[in-house]
Amino acid sequence: MSKIETFGISWRKRIQLTIRSLRLKLGLRPFRFVDRRNGLVVFVPHCALNQNSRVDGTAERRAAVHELIQGLLDRGIGIVQLPCPELLLIGLDRADSPIREILLEAQPQARLCDMACEVANQIQQYRSCGIKVLGILGKNGSPTCGAEQTYENGQIRSGKGLFIEKLHQILETRNMPTNIIGYIDSAPLESLETIDYWLNQQL
Repeated sequence: MSKIETFGISWRKRIQLTIRSLRLKLGLRPFRFVDRRNGLVVFVPHCALNQNSRVDGTAERRAAVHELIQGLLDRGIGIVQLPCPELLLIGLDRADSPIREILLEAQPQARLCDMACEVANQIQQYRSCGIKVLGILGKNGSPTCGAEQTYENGQIRSGKGLFIEKLHQILETRNMPTNIIGYIDSAPLESLETIDYWLNQQL
């Protein structure tokens, strides 16, 4: 056994790593990663992985939406957790706060834009290295993260939340078409059906 193989790196993998390093130096896209990653990711709402971030009285699960998370893992899809703008900009104890009104002020709007840019940058980075971003799940009924339904003036209405709207605008401006669909904690299997459709489109 060679010294290289002793440290867990075969000569074939070392050649692959050298080629990848040269391609990166030349500004070329790496043809593939030399490890076990599946090359698929989905962006999910922060609260799907952490129900403790939900506003008081709205958490439907003890910790996370297990069916969604396990379903993604079973499909070999990486999970990217979106930020929770409400938690970061207003706080956890926000049940009595006029969330939408607060977030429409100038400084929170700038922060929302920064967060959306960071997510768009992640998507761009994944894609530039050959990782397929299947799509984004937005938390329907949220004033910030709703994709098809948002919350305004005490009721749910059609439309995108403030954060998802900014993210959508930035992705369009950068010419980065990305699937965005609505999701609710009580119907994770419906979202998985849509993700299966996205997967079939990649075949």
